[in-house]
Amino acid sequence: MIILFILFSANIFAQDKVELIHADSLTGKNENGVLVREAQGNVQFKQGNITVFCNSATQYPDQNKVDLRGNVKIYQDTLSLFTSKGIYYGNEKRATGEGGVTLKDPNATLRANSGVYFFDQAKADFHGDVIIINPQYKITSTDLTYLRNTEDSFAKGNVIVTTDSAIIKAENINFYKRQFKTFAWEKVVIDSDSTLIYSDTLTHYSDKKESYAAGNVKVNSLNNNTILYGNILENYELKNYTKLAGKSKLVQIDKTTPDTLYIYSSYMEAFRTKPEYYIATDSVEIIRTNFYSKCGRGIYFKDSSKVAMEKEPIVWQDNMQITGDSIYAELPGNKLQSIFVKKLNIPNTKPSFMISQGDSSFADRFDQIRSRDISVYIQDDKVDSIKAISNASSIYFIYEEKKANGVNNSEGDNIYIYFDRTENTVSKIRIEKGVKGVYSPETDIGKVTLTLPGFIPRNDKPIRR
Repeated sequence: MIILFILFSANIFAQDKVELIHADSLTGKNENGVLVREAQGNVQFKQGNITVFCNSATQYPDQNKVDLRGNVKIYQDTLSLFTSKGIYYGNEKRATGEGGVTLKDPNATLRANSGVYFFDQAKADFHGDVIIINPQYKITSTDLTYLRNTEDSFAKGNVIVTTDSAIIKAENINFYKRQFKTFAWEKVVIDSDSTLIYSDTLTHYSDKKESYAAGNVKVNSLNNNTILYGNILENYELKNYTKLAGKSKLVQIDKTTPDTLYIYSSYMEAFRTKPEYYIATDSVEIIRTNFYSKCGRGIYFKDSSKVAMEKEPIVWQDNMQITGDSIYAELPGNKLQSIFVKKLNIPNTKPSFMISQGDSSFADRFDQIRSRDISVYIQDDKVDSIKAISNASSIYFIYEEKKANGVNNSEGDNIYIYFDRTENTVSKIRIEKGVKGVYSPETDIGKVTLTLPGFIPRNDKPIRR
C-alpha cells in the first residue's frame, strides 16, 4: 500500500484550500490545461474544521473542488454528512450529495434522495423523500430547507409535520421549532384531539395547543359527527373552545335518522365542555327536519338537543309560526317536543304570538294566540296542547266536515287549549279569570275582526344550503 501525504504551498490562502490528507494512491494529470488529481483508497481531505472521507476522489486544485465517490463522510464539529456520491466546493464550503444523503447533528437527523449543505450558513437544502427526525417532531416532504442554528425547517410538497400536539399536513409548511410555531398553507389539514381542521392557511402553536386558520375552514369533530364551517377560525384546544367567523355553519349528522341539523350564522362559538354547546350570533338560521327558525342569537345544547333563541326569534314548524322575545325549543331524538316563548320585562317588547292554519283549504284563515308567555307541547309531530299565560287572547276558526263554521274570539288571564291529535282539531278550551268569549257564525265572519294585534304572518323560512 502506498501512502502519500501531499502538502500544498504555504501561502496566505492555505487555510481556505482543500487539502488532501491521505490516499492509498494518487495520480496527477493535466486536462486541457487543468490540473486533475485522482486519489484512490481511504481518501481524506481537510479544510479548516471540515474533514472529508471517501473511497475515491477527483480533485481540481485550481477550482478548489473535489468529486467524491463511495462511502462519503463529511464532518464538521458535531455535524456528520453521509452520501454515496457528492461534490465538495472548497471556495463556497458547500457539499452536494446524491443517491441518498443523511445529515446528523445533536438536534436532528435529516435524510433525502439528494441534498446540498452550506457549512458557513449551517443550512441544508434536501430534496426527494425528505425526512427529518427529532425526539419532539418528525417532518416528511418532497423538499426541505433546514437551518441548524435555529432548528427551523421550511418544507414543500406533501408535507407532514408530526408532533406530540398534532399532525399537520399541507403543500407548504414552515416549522419554527424553538418558537413552537408551525405555519402551513395550501391544502392544510391538522389532526389534533380527535378534531380535523381543514383550511387554506393555518398557524399552530404546539406549546399552547392553539390554532388559527383562514380560508375555507372546516372543522370535523370525529367524536360527535359535528362539522363546522367558516372563513376564519381560532381553536383553543386546552380550553375546548373554538371560534369561527364569516359565513359560519354547523352541520350535525344523525347516523340513526335521516335528520340533519343545520345552523347558519355570521359567528359561531363551540364549547366542547360538559355540557357541550354552540353559540351562533348574527343572522342566525336553524333547521332540523320540519323545524325552521331565525334569530339574532341562538344557543344549541348538543347533548340535550335544546335550542335557546333571542333577538327577534321566529320559529316555523309545519303550518305553525311562533314569535316572541325569547324562544326555547326542545328537540330530543330530533323531534320537536316543546316550545316555550316568553316576553321579556323590558320596554318596547312585544307579546308572544302564535299563528297556525287549521285547514289549508282556507288559506286566509289563521288561528292566533297572543299572551305574555306561550308554551306549546307536541307529540308525534302534532300539537297536543297550548298554554297561553297572562293577558291571553285567541282567535280560532271552526270547521265541520271540511266546511267553515264560524270563529271564536276569547280573552282571559290564561288560556289552555287541548287538541285531538287524531282529528287535528281543538278538543277543549279552558280560560281562567276575566273570561270573555264570542262565537261568530259563518254568516257574520265579515262583521268581526279576524286578527289579533301584532298579527304578521311571514314566509321567509331559511333554506338549507
